[in-house]
Amino acid sequence: MMTHQDTARVMDMVFGFVPAQIVRTMAALDLADQLAGGPVSLEELVKLTDCHEPSLRRLLRGAVFVRLVIRNEEGAYELTPAGQLLRADAPGSVKYLALQLTGEPTWSACGNIEHTVRTGQPAVQHVFGQSSYAWLADDPTTQALFYQCYMEVARQDVPGLVEALDLAGIHDIVDVGGGNGVLMAGLLDGNPGLSGAIFDQPAGLENTQAVLADAGVADRCTLIAGDFFTDPLPAERDAYLVKSALCDWGDDDVVRILRACRQAMCADSTLFVIDMVLPEGDATPDPVALMSDLCTLACGGAIRTEKEFGALFTEAGLRPVGTGGRQPGTHTNILRAVKI
Repeated sequence: MMTHQDTARVMDMVFGFVPAQIVRTMAALDLADQLAGGPVSLEELVKLTDCHEPSLRRLLRGAVFVRLVIRNEEGAYELTPAGQLLRADAPGSVKYLALQLTGEPTWSACGNIEHTVRTGQPAVQHVFGQSSYAWLADDPTTQALFYQCYMEVARQDVPGLVEALDLAGIHDIVDVGGGNGVLMAGLLDGNPGLSGAIFDQPAGLENTQAVLADAGVADRCTLIAGDFFTDPLPAERDAYLVKSALCDWGDDDVVRILRACRQAMCADSTLFVIDMVLPEGDATPDPVALMSDLCTLACGGAIRTEKEFGALFTEAGLRPVGTGGRQPGTHTNILRAVKI
């Protein structure tokens, strides 16, 4: 029998787009950054953000409701611990992730998941007439935000991944599609005898040299601009790494990427795939992986099970040799494969 709680729960889902846009608007207006130093009055925030005062007041009322800010006894606004995460400089910041996931092309694509469910075709193609990556390439501002988002996520993942990746006996490694350089910087810093190469499109490599230089490892890493669908990867290295990239592509394209890795690999090279992995079956304790799967569904990709990854490895001429399971502090697993 339906209850009031059931109705309230469904209505919370229906209005779920509103909290998402509160987060997005706070991030887009840099409100958390403006509040980083302590309480600020509405009047001062209006000046700092160049916004319409009554509308900003209503947005802040919503932000109070979702517990991103509080309004103190003097009527000024200050950040909650959750709101602090929308500061660009906060440890664990999700500012750019929020902007990327609640902006185009993801936002409109996810609003058209029905098209994908009915036809099997990516909603992003239906809405924009091109893939997500093609759309981003035509919009440099949004493309830059996309790379900022991935850098933000990488900074959170790297400590756990550097500790978890077993690179014993590996002297050189290629990060395929690892343009921001954060993971490579961590690997090189944690493995003094290791050298690396990062292969990515030119736009993805714009800030990579600075990241490597800040870590003091730029002299041990080569940057190679290219497209993994059309250009050969650096050949005959001990290891290859693909992080958080395969989830953006459909099965046929994933096999193409894996085959490109296989073609470059030596007989004894190892391929590391770092990505979200769904458990088998419909029940999952991981809401992030499940929601990410629905998001990638709209944009032409997928979050896959270990079994599904295994089938794609095999089709590409690779043999899976184990998974490290979910890595602490991340939403990713480490899978390993070798040439058949």
